[in-house]
Amino acid sequence: MVSAGGQHTVLLQSDGQAVACGCNDHGQCDLPPLEEGMCYIQVSAGDEHTVLLRSDGHAVACGLESSGCEIPPLEEGMTYTRVSAGGKHAVLLRSDGHAVACGENEYGQCNIPHLSQGSSYIQVSASCFHTVLLQSDGQVVACGSGIEGELNIPPLDEGTLYTWVSSGYEHAVLLRSDGCVVTCGWDCSGECDIPPLDEGNSYIQASAGLSHTVLLRSDGQACAVGENDDDRCNLPPLEEGISYIQVSAGDEHTVLLRSDGRVVACGRETFERCNIPCPGHSNQYHADVQLGRDLVLQLELFSEGDAVTLICSDLAGKEVLYWKAPGSDSSWESHKHIAREMKVNLQNLRVVLPDGQLLANFCHVNPASTLLDASRHCQQALHVVSA
Repeated sequence: MVSAGGQHTVLLQSDGQAVACGCNDHGQCDLPPLEEGMCYIQVSAGDEHTVLLRSDGHAVACGLESSGCEIPPLEEGMTYTRVSAGGKHAVLLRSDGHAVACGENEYGQCNIPHLSQGSSYIQVSASCFHTVLLQSDGQVVACGSGIEGELNIPPLDEGTLYTWVSSGYEHAVLLRSDGCVVTCGWDCSGECDIPPLDEGNSYIQASAGLSHTVLLRSDGQACAVGENDDDRCNLPPLEEGISYIQVSAGDEHTVLLRSDGRVVACGRETFERCNIPCPGHSNQYHADVQLGRDLVLQLELFSEGDAVTLICSDLAGKEVLYWKAPGSDSSWESHKHIAREMKVNLQNLRVVLPDGQLLANFCHVNPASTLLDASRHCQQALHVVSA
């Protein structure tokens, strides 16, 4: 995975080691060494600090100590499941579904809201002066400074959930289960002006930076809006057959992970924050699809009489799930089956149909649809495209 911070970048390799580049005036790039047999499973770059999650469920940090490097100790039997480094604070999700925060709290950015009954926190995004958290029921809460409206989370349409949150300097970007993106907060540079999607496409990830926003689409392309005087929105073009699988917006730069394991960057190059290190021997950079983060899969459907074959692949094209089912099976129940098999929360699963539409969106529009209906829809859509 990749994480763009204030003036540095942190990356996770396939061997579980982490590397960093960019400004290191507070030691934010001096990543703590790992004990034998351990690896890093998530990294998060803040303004002047870095927070890393280890495979044993403990978190470590480096950089400016007052910025949230004093990680709260865990109770016995508890682990951390996700970390997010903000401007001068850090927020961590625990295995019991609660969140804790440390660091500067001048604006209340560490005053984590109480959970809704029966819910847990499944994703968090810490910014300079505010924090946005996603609950397991698809609702979003926020705390901290809201002077520009960044805490005014838009209400959801009936039948939709929030599936992804990202907080920028004074704006927030939220992804819904129908593949649409909504925003709130400061929009001085166009960072909240989300581009309309082509028919059949969906947004599957978003990252809010200082004054720009980067978005990942279901077709593997990325786009960016907002401040661009340093080229942070001039995303590198992709070669044929390659897609983007993760994006991260920093203060004045953007970092993108490709399906071939390479990482590219654009934007302000001071402190060499865009000089991505070559991964170690036999390594590549890889995306974070653990810890409740969104899992994005591509689904192919092949109808054979009254049966349908379903093949799920990751964004790199690797097959991860295969099964045959009666064509009369519910499309929505099949969506839930994929979530169970992949051991991921339903809110964090994005299944992309061959025409680029999200399966969840198709089911929302066609609540009584069967697998045969979904298969016919995809065949018709692809026939129109090829024609």
